[in-house]
Amino acid sequence: MRCNKIEFIELSKEILDKGCSLRFQANGSSMYPAIRDGDIINIEPVNEKEIKLGDVIFYRTNDIRMAAHRVINKFFQNGKSILVTEGDFNTGKEEVILRDVLGKVKAIERNGRIINLTYGVGRLMDLSYAKISPFIRRPRLLGARLVRYIQGFRIYRSLVKKMIKANIVYKFESYNGEEDCLLANRNGKIIGKTTIINFLKDGSLYKGWWIFGMWVNWRYRGLGIGKQLTRMACDFVAESGASEVKLLVFKDNKPALNLYQEIGFREISIPQIDKELKKEAKRSRRLRIIMARGI
Repeated sequence: MRCNKIEFIELSKEILDKGCSLRFQANGSSMYPAIRDGDIINIEPVNEKEIKLGDVIFYRTNDIRMAAHRVINKFFQNGKSILVTEGDFNTGKEEVILRDVLGKVKAIERNGRIINLTYGVGRLMDLSYAKISPFIRRPRLLGARLVRYIQGFRIYRSLVKKMIKANIVYKFESYNGEEDCLLANRNGKIIGKTTIINFLKDGSLYKGWWIFGMWVNWRYRGLGIGKQLTRMACDFVAESGASEVKLLVFKDNKPALNLYQEIGFREISIPQIDKELKKEAKRSRRLRIIMARGI
């Protein structure tokens, strides 16, 4: 069964709140190699008090999506349990989680084989990743900067574009007229995606059309895929009759800021949302800002 982002969040919460397990296909590479794109993930309900260092928890992120990332730290502050998570393959900052933890990954199914993460080799692997994470973070960040540096060369982008551009296919997947997912595919594999949501329900802080969850596989960054996805999303919103589209972006994400500014987005203020973003920044230590573009 396929469902949109909001439906997936609601369905996941309903299933796990009832004490049932959840099973779905992983999408993305943030937990590679522990969890790979296309693996089947089995989630079980969990009490936050039972969460241990190394567990891979299933939770709602700050940008309104679900993620399964590893717990690399756990501590108490003002009587509340604070979890710090990070994707094994992420090159960004860790994320601080205060709520919206729905479950934890019990097992992974890959090529007909089941890898249980609650005991044995699977549990040992989880603990190992959590223990070595602080030591490999700096080399990993340096490696990511080196890759971005190389990808910044015009000759590199020109060469790679010639090799793969013709093989990239863009397509829409629509859900109930409220949410649309724009995908970039190469050889049948998703290498980039973004989501367009039209907030129609009353009571939401968000109004109108928004772009969420821009993602491009690190191997294909610097090739204009993110720019093409954003432009196509803007065109889609324009064809829907709207006069403006908005998005959220981390203020310290310079490449993304430059991309959006080049396309015509400018920083704006929506007091109610700004207030929530500042609260979020106190927890996560990263501030997101609102940007908008007239259509």
